[in-house]
Amino acid sequence: MWSTEQSVIITEHSNYYEQMTLVVKQIMESGPDAPKPSLPKRPKSKLDSLFTHAKKKKTFDPKELHDYLRFRCVDQCGINKQFIVEDMWKSGTLQKEELLDILKRATRQIQRCEAQMLLFYIKFGTFLEQVKAWHENEYNKNTIQESWPVWLKTNACYSDRHARRLRNLSRVLKDYPLFGLVGLPVSYFTTGKLKDITEMLSIPTYAEYWKQPLPTTTNEMPQSQ
Repeated sequence: MWSTEQSVIITEHSNYYEQMTLVVKQIMESGPDAPKPSLPKRPKSKLDSLFTHAKKKKTFDPKELHDYLRFRCVDQCGINKQFIVEDMWKSGTLQKEELLDILKRATRQIQRCEAQMLLFYIKFGTFLEQVKAWHENEYNKNTIQESWPVWLKTNACYSDRHARRLRNLSRVLKDYPLFGLVGLPVSYFTTGKLKDITEMLSIPTYAEYWKQPLPTTTNEMPQSQ
């Protein structure tokens, strides 16, 4: 069965083509000397939309999400600046093995950068909570006149929208240090995954794993669970 919205689209196009058929018939019968008839307005909706099904985003159950995030963990080796400014810009023809080596090293560097930035954003989100609480206190005492969004934009050139996302990120992840090894963009967490991660962390086994402290050495990896 078509939905109500889909039925409306079908009706709009049915009426349009019926009217267009009548206009075309009128044009044929009137001849080239007749004035231009008024043409029916084409519907804004698309018939194709009836058959275009948006792909559903892949969803993980808690175990699948836990395993996926573990798989994306990286070591704590620092960012190799020489590699970034030199090795990736080698001149001349490179062999397949050299290309693959640079490709693998580059993606690893990106994952390390993303893990470091995620850790920074978690910490920054916690700090923003403190700053917002301080601002609220000062605002209530009338020592600050600007609202929080205005004050933040004026003094730090930072939007309240981004700050709110990072505060939410921090609330969920700040007590789970091991997320500081996950080499995924922060947008992965701030655009809808926090609810799934919260559900995953409600399971004691997974919560215990992510509560492990960050490794003390650069090549040490956390204990698996």
